[in-house]
Amino acid sequence: MSEAHSALEPTRNERELHLPSRIPAMTFLSTSAFSSLAFSLGLLLVMATAFPTPGPLGGDSKGDATSNRPPLTSADKMEELIKYILDKISALKKEMCDKYNKCEDSKEALAENNLNLPKLAEKDGCFQSGFNQETCLTRITTGLQEFQIYLKFLQDKYEGDKENAKSVHTSTNVLLQMLRRKVKNQDEVTTPGPTAEVSLQAKLQSQDEWLRHTTIHLTLRSLEDFLQFSLRAVRIMSPGHLRLL
Repeated sequence: MSEAHSALEPTRNERELHLPSRIPAMTFLSTSAFSSLAFSLGLLLVMATAFPTPGPLGGDSKGDATSNRPPLTSADKMEELIKYILDKISALKKEMCDKYNKCEDSKEALAENNLNLPKLAEKDGCFQSGFNQETCLTRITTGLQEFQIYLKFLQDKYEGDKENAKSVHTSTNVLLQMLRRKVKNQDEVTTPGPTAEVSLQAKLQSQDEWLRHTTIHLTLRSLEDFLQFSLRAVRIMSPGHLRLL
């Protein structure tokens, strides 16, 4: 009997105890990789997208191509996660347009809501001209922190696809944590004070149905704009400047 074949035969103790035969390492790895991908639901789907697992080993050409890829950098992972969130936002905006006729922003809606949603400006160092990585990382992190109360409202009050609404909230929080780890001076990342947060929560909760839908729509549109600028900034960042997670 060949050495390779004997390695797959059950040992005497395994036969006596009715234990299963040893499984080849290749089969175990393939099953493990499949399980990791199959476990990607909700937030776990976000994590699987941001931190891809290797494909199955063996003769599959796709698996070989995947296994030969270089390790993803922090910037790569953030880029994939941002694109994932943007896809979810696009789906929610389409649903709002179809169900609630919230397709375009009107001056009336903007004036009546008076929302102070985060934006990226030239002074934030995130644009090609005058790019400053540390300033940009700090501003994006602060902005995503400011979005959290609006995204919690979206998750709680959205009446359409609640899974997508929850995914936008949780995956944005994952991105926030990834970015926060890259900021050198944590004190520069500001968060809304307790009084301001309570006041904003009360304002959001008191809205009628029309304003509630408008707030959700404006939140999605503003987050989409914010993330699109953030995506461009992440692409500018040199992999050498961001350590591997």
